[in-house]
Amino acid sequence: MLKQECWLMRSTRLKKCNKVATTTFMLMISLFCLLGCSDPKNEQALSQVKRITKEYDKKTTESGVYIRASEGELKEKDPWGTPLVLSYSQGGVAEMVTVTSAGRDKTFHTADDVEAQGIAVNFKGAGEGIKKNIEETSANAAKGFVKGAVKGVKESIKESLPFKKKKKDVEEKDGEAAEAETKAREDG
Repeated sequence: MLKQECWLMRSTRLKKCNKVATTTFMLMISLFCLLGCSDPKNEQALSQVKRITKEYDKKTTESGVYIRASEGELKEKDPWGTPLVLSYSQGGVAEMVTVTSAGRDKTFHTADDVEAQGIAVNFKGAGEGIKKNIEETSANAAKGFVKGAVKGVKESIKESLPFKKKKKDVEEKDGEAAEAETKAREDG
């Protein structure tokens, strides 16, 4: 009887160990598939929507507003044969362009949708005003620089002319003579 009880206990422990090992193995396989076994069509769709988003993200005015695509301009289909959707949205000074694939289930607004977004900051009329003010400010700064440079050149030319030096020398000599006369008077 003792042998039979030991065998039952071992059997129960083995069953528990097998359940734990099986559960762990299944979790590892699931995790591996989630991380490494992605659908090639899904990766292809992601690459496709990213590429198209980049194309449309570059199409902006000088002030940063998207140049909207005409309806039906985007004719590409995702790897499952569903037409891609191009949409624009705006919030404050940010504007977004989004390209969406319906995904494997071919139904939009579900968990398997694949999308990419581009964002642009726009100032609608302010962009031109800012550009004009920058141009005006830089022009004024350049004028100030030129005026300062001209004034500096004039001063250096005046100082380097010989007749100015002679005049300065005379003034200095006259100043020294006047000091000597004043000293003589004070002493005398």
